[in-house]
Amino acid sequence: MLAPHPGAPLEYTYFKVNAGPLALLVDWIERRKARESILRVSVHCPEKRAVLFEKLAAFTSGDRPFLSLEHTAGQLGEVAWDLAVEAGSARLEPRLFGLNQLRLPDMRLISAPLATFSGWMRCGAQRVERQCAPGLISHYWGRRLPHEWWWVSANQFDQEGLAVDCTVLRSGVWGLPLALPFAHLYLHRAGTQQLWTAPPGGAEVRGSPESFTIQFRRRGAGPLRLVARGRDYGDLDDGIINTLVGDLEIWEGDRLIARAERTAGLERRFPDGSTVAGTASHDRQ
Repeated sequence: MLAPHPGAPLEYTYFKVNAGPLALLVDWIERRKARESILRVSVHCPEKRAVLFEKLAAFTSGDRPFLSLEHTAGQLGEVAWDLAVEAGSARLEPRLFGLNQLRLPDMRLISAPLATFSGWMRCGAQRVERQCAPGLISHYWGRRLPHEWWWVSANQFDQEGLAVDCTVLRSGVWGLPLALPFAHLYLHRAGTQQLWTAPPGGAEVRGSPESFTIQFRRRGAGPLRLVARGRDYGDLDDGIINTLVGDLEIWEGDRLIARAERTAGLERRFPDGSTVAGTASHDRQ
């Protein structure tokens, strides 16, 4: 799932994980038209909330990639990590009702939503060691970023074995300056996994990055709601803000399924390509 796509103008590979007081989102970004390879690290810890960037010559350390399905290690400024990865067998690959085969959306996605990480992470003087911390590995590539999106991803809830990943976006098609709606909702619980997409279903978002609700209309089932509260957003550039310490509730009708406190990944890309002033912090390395 991490095989490179050298013909794609834009390609992202990343992992995210929460480990107690420290949370990391690390991206390796290929912007081939600009001939740029970027390492981007978004970190939360008691001492620091920062987003760091560095241009790299290649996404390998010697002959070993910085991220594989077995291992990841790296350092940027005061942030460092060395983690064994267990990717798991589950794969999230939204097919959007056959539209991927026609290459309509500008980006394609595949993720390992039940990955776990074992080892250490460090931010300044704060070092954390964990065994089998739930997280996510993801890979997406294509012509360009979608015009806008809301993204929710969480796998550390008040009950074991539950994970959710949901994106509601507007994307160009065939590279044209359109903004058509697409969405997916992945839910893993009780040892089973389900994936709904729109089309043919539907999704609606209400609110702001600090407090929003996504309602997903599922064919053959009642609506499912994700109720999110965000804080400590960081500016990832390209009109994107992100936090890894949000709160999330999953509701099925009037029934609360699960709650995540300060472990939900929440992200917003604004349609005008610029973030809202005062919402995000952004440090450059």
